[in-house]
Amino acid sequence: MTISKIKDIYNKDISEKVKWVIMAEQADDNTIYTELEEFVVTKEIHKHIKNFFDSYNNVNDNNKDTIWAWISWFFGSWKSHLLKILSYLLENREVKWKTPLAFFNEKLKDDQLLLWDITRAVSNTNVDVMLFNIDSRAWKNSKNHKDGILEVFIKVFNEKLGYCSDIPWLADFEHTLFMRWNYDKFKETFKSISWKNWDDEKD
Repeated sequence: MTISKIKDIYNKDISEKVKWVIMAEQADDNTIYTELEEFVVTKEIHKHIKNFFDSYNNVNDNNKDTIWAWISWFFGSWKSHLLKILSYLLENREVKWKTPLAFFNEKLKDDQLLLWDITRAVSNTNVDVMLFNIDSRAWKNSKNHKDGILEVFIKVFNEKLGYCSDIPWLADFEHTLFMRWNYDKFKETFKSISWKNWDDEKD
């Protein structure tokens, strides 16, 4: 009779280092894959995911414009992990030849109804995700006035669109050019004059 070591009992390598903190903006392929693979759908998490996708699909089914969700629980309850997982599902970007939805096909094989709700949400919408930490993206003086949080959102939004993130009026200028179908022509002209790329020099 062979006596197994404790590590041999487990399906996965228990010597692998576990991250104690989930970082919103840490989104390389290895991190995303690990977070999706290690995510456990407990009874409590199952309830919240179901509530979220019920509301999300209701918005789409009734042609509403907006949906808001607030994730609140005690410190260390893995709110950030849940938030990232929801964002991965909605964007459903393939990572290492596997989509987030494919991960949940395995995790929710005993709940086809919820799996169908998630699949419907992912299939019926084209989602762009902006996942960021407000505190790390804020300018030094943003915390000192009432519009600080709004400024961070505008900064990240402009960055997502490929506009200047640090100079709001310049981002507005870029957006105006884009809406007039002149943005690409402007960048070509800038390069012909300066011999430099606009995206590298605009800040």
